[in-house]
Amino acid sequence: MIKKLRARKTERLARQRHNRLMSAAEHLIREAVLKPTTSPEQVTATQVACLAFARHEMRIDEAEAADYLAAALVERGYNTDHMPAVPA
Repeated sequence: MIKKLRARKTERLARQRHNRLMSAAEHLIREAVLKPTTSPEQVTATQVACLAFARHEMRIDEAEAADYLAAALVERGYNTDHMPAVPA
């Protein structure tokens, strides 16, 4: 029973983390769309990492930030061909 409760808590925390990081990436893309001088393709992984830290006190590396940025771009129908490949 305790294992099941711990597993549920772990899943809930992982979901919250994912939602927060996607929210940060989506916010930056939305802001870029609204500004006439920028485009969503100009948002960087560094900006996603900085916003995640500023809003949620979450430290993430560039590779993870790039993943969330790419996911948010694709979700909104933008191309990710312009993004540099991140080594695994």
